[in-house]
Amino acid sequence: MAELHVLGINFIEINTQQELEFTYKPEVPKLQLVGTLLIAESEDEEEGVLFLTQKQLNQLIANKDIDLKLLEDRWYLNKPLTKEQVKKIGLVDIDANYMGDAGELKCYEAISVN
Repeated sequence: MAELHVLGINFIEINTQQELEFTYKPEVPKLQLVGTLLIAESEDEEEGVLFLTQKQLNQLIANKDIDLKLLEDRWYLNKPLTKEQVKKIGLVDIDANYMGDAGELKCYEAISVN
């Protein structure tokens, strides 16, 4: 298990890939957040995909004044994150399982959001 921190959000969409096997609540639909992830152990920042539930997403972005807009089945930031918002999101600990690579993106499944 890895500890992740989200440092940036490119977009969020509903996961449509059926072949993925999730370990955390596999019956609950997942969202996929594509953005910049910080791997705490190695302190590496990389572009990646984080699969998470709606509740986990709410825990991540709640009370951080993040404004999302829906365009063609994807949610985008209405305006870029401020430094303060990046700090607030970056402080949220996410325990996640590494699922593999999708092209150049590393994929993780969120197990818990603290």
